[in-house]
Amino acid sequence: MKFKKDEIIILLGAGASKDAGIPTSVDMIQRIEQLLEEKDWEQFRDLYNYIKSAIYYADGISGKFGSAVQFNIERLINTLNELEKKEEHTIYPFIGNWNIKLIELAEADFIKISEFKNKIIHELRDNWILIEDYSQASYYSKLLDFKDQYTFSLRIFSLNYDLCVEKNCSSRPIERGFEQRKWDWRSFDGQDEETAIYLYKLHGSIDWKRNEAGILTYSDEPGKIDTDDLEIIFGTSYKMQYIDPFLFFAYEFRRYCLESKLIITIGYGFGDEHINGIIGQALNNDKDRKILAVMYLGDNVGETEIKEKEIEIQGLLKLNFSNQVVLRNFSAKEFFRNHFDIKKLESLFPEAEGTPF
Repeated sequence: MKFKKDEIIILLGAGASKDAGIPTSVDMIQRIEQLLEEKDWEQFRDLYNYIKSAIYYADGISGKFGSAVQFNIERLINTLNELEKKEEHTIYPFIGNWNIKLIELAEADFIKISEFKNKIIHELRDNWILIEDYSQASYYSKLLDFKDQYTFSLRIFSLNYDLCVEKNCSSRPIERGFEQRKWDWRSFDGQDEETAIYLYKLHGSIDWKRNEAGILTYSDEPGKIDTDDLEIIFGTSYKMQYIDPFLFFAYEFRRYCLESKLIITIGYGFGDEHINGIIGQALNNDKDRKILAVMYLGDNVGETEIKEKEIEIQGLLKLNFSNQVVLRNFSAKEFFRNHFDIKKLESLFPEAEGTPF
């Protein structure tokens, strides 16, 4: 078989940038726990421990324990966002009172909640996402090599805030959705054959901000953007439901999943129910549609463990058909450099003749 236009789409998760030195959302939690032992962070340690314990307790009620609990940077920040609403939260009128321990740790007007959240976001931007040497992410340039094999523009959807794609594929036109530095959804509506990559950053970007008129723009010096003005979201959020570009990107992701023949996820751990729902709907819509999940499970992982992981992913996506999930145990760097080949992808389909993958 030969892939047609828009029959391949790519979803980048946090693991795609791990080889570039950017921590995953789980790695960020580990770093926060290390920072909480330092003098500048220790004031938030008890609050963090309380919130983490509450999240594990909540999941435990529904039968989730240990590694089954999805506790990462997105869930932590989303929890802080919800607590920050205080009495303005939708369900507050139905609550007798906040937990006494939470009131004690959050202090007056829940000021510690906001301070802790802002400190994490500062750390995320300045020390985790903004890397000085993007050559560490040079393997991303292989996207352009694959584009030439494919012969069509690539539709890349990213859950990452970093600039790895932009910095390493800048030799060819990348459409990010800006006209004269102002975001305009119509930039994605064209069919410019010169465009190598259409890049949809589903959770925002470290260089995005809104101007005084509320219009999305970007900065050439992202390190100077005030953290309150950063236009990023953490996982599934109310913003994704009604504010552009997040609403538009979610719609586009749904649209191209339904048009695709093959969805390739790289470094995505299937921890976002919103994203999983869109992918699952597309796969259930066509039993011949497939998903290639590229994730690194370890050097000594055998076929049995890989098959178990494929079944787990099938369950997370709530698929009705079997044999739609194909897992390959590669890091992003290994996949991009040695396995990102159109013939290998064609071989995933029974009617194809290609190099076994």
